[in-house]
Amino acid sequence: MYKRVALWVLNDLRLHDHPALAAALRNMPQEVRFVYVWGPPSVDWGEFSFPPNWPLGLPRISQARQRFLLESLLDLAQRIHLEIVFGEPHKVLVRWAQERGIEAIYGHREWAPEEVAYQQATEASLREAGIPLFLYEGNALYERDQLPFPIQSLPRLFTRFRQLVEQAVAVKPPLPAPANLPSIPQVSSQTWLKEKLHALPPLSPLGFPFKGGERAGQQRVREYFAGPVFSYKQTRNSLLGWNFSSHFSPWLALGCLSPRWVYAELREAEKKREANESTYWLFFELLWREYFRWLMACWGRKIFAAGGIHGYKLPWKREEALLRVWIEGRTGYPIVDAAMRELATTGWTSNRARQIVASFFTKNLFLDWRWGAAYFETQLIDYDVYSNWGNWLYQAGVGTDGRGFRWFDPLRQAKLYDPSGSFIHLWIPELKGIAPPRLFMPEPALRLRHDYPQPVVDWSESLKYAKDTYWRAVKGMPKGNQLLKLFQEEE
Repeated sequence: MYKRVALWVLNDLRLHDHPALAAALRNMPQEVRFVYVWGPPSVDWGEFSFPPNWPLGLPRISQARQRFLLESLLDLAQRIHLEIVFGEPHKVLVRWAQERGIEAIYGHREWAPEEVAYQQATEASLREAGIPLFLYEGNALYERDQLPFPIQSLPRLFTRFRQLVEQAVAVKPPLPAPANLPSIPQVSSQTWLKEKLHALPPLSPLGFPFKGGERAGQQRVREYFAGPVFSYKQTRNSLLGWNFSSHFSPWLALGCLSPRWVYAELREAEKKREANESTYWLFFELLWREYFRWLMACWGRKIFAAGGIHGYKLPWKREEALLRVWIEGRTGYPIVDAAMRELATTGWTSNRARQIVASFFTKNLFLDWRWGAAYFETQLIDYDVYSNWGNWLYQAGVGTDGRGFRWFDPLRQAKLYDPSGSFIHLWIPELKGIAPPRLFMPEPALRLRHDYPQPVVDWSESLKYAKDTYWRAVKGMPKGNQLLKLFQEEE
């Protein structure tokens, strides 16, 4: 039907399990181009964006995040005809398509408010030019019609969601990558991508050696499923190393990996070497990713409200000085500061570390949780709008946590997950002369000697304030020992 078609790619930088590509190829077009918009909603803010209301002048994506994106685009550009256009999608795609004689554009449907707004505006502008935009579902384990409930009835608790989908829904097999494409790689886009990459600072040798792109992502999956996955449940809360967790999240976030393909590879690994609790737990984490995707499809802009989906009236603080010491890793709590310095240096930190720093942000600094989520958005190479904002919503106690305002004790977390102090020593070199357990909370004189800051807040007192404030917002005036029933320390 259409001789010249294009794929508008965003978070689907791959050729395998690509429903939009499969649909575009169904009628055997003569020419297939891929186009990526260097602008919102990925690398800049625009007309339909929600820029963070904070005192920082940070760009939308960090250099580490930009590097992984450029590598992923380059991996794609080396195999297909990829063009980069600059601006806002609804303003630039029409002109680009008309200049190249594109008759139809294909892509994958998103569910987050900003992404939806850009897709709708682009669809309207293309329609005026007589160019249809076809959107398919393609970046999740399940499709919306597969869910065993209407999206408006999404369970408020992850456990119930997991039970329902496990009982009633099968993950569809991934689509194979096309054997041939009626296009050739475009040299000019590769040159631009390489130049942009060359201008960035080199990767830190202290972090995991992430490399963007579908081929690197698939290689990582095969390596991890060849052995380390079978002990994942026992190692997943670690803070250092290459194989304590899968490290799949950056490739999943940009769609270099399809979650359905990862799931299929997991099942193949289980066939070769018996499924166990650890292989199930990796699937469990894929389900969490899935849940946050549908949570945003259900609640939309409420996900980004200070009071979350419950509309709690919490007096979050908006103090720039507190925000900056948290970002710079100068809170005076070593495990928190180590994680924040790792994030700033590499664009990544472990799941356990993210929970610790988010808990400190919301339960001890009591800062507007959206500032924390927005900072993560600018920094994380595995930034995914659904998982990032869903997790922060959860940590802030205004989302889907059935146990309310849970919290982490940074001293206890350090003892449990960094008993040798290796993680803290790596990222806070000024503390290398201090051994555990003093390392986990050095006394004032020791801090002065090692040029390490005093605690920015008293942990116990700040937690007490947060508990009392949260209770009053949710329940009203507390009575007796009622506070004990709403809060729980996280293991």
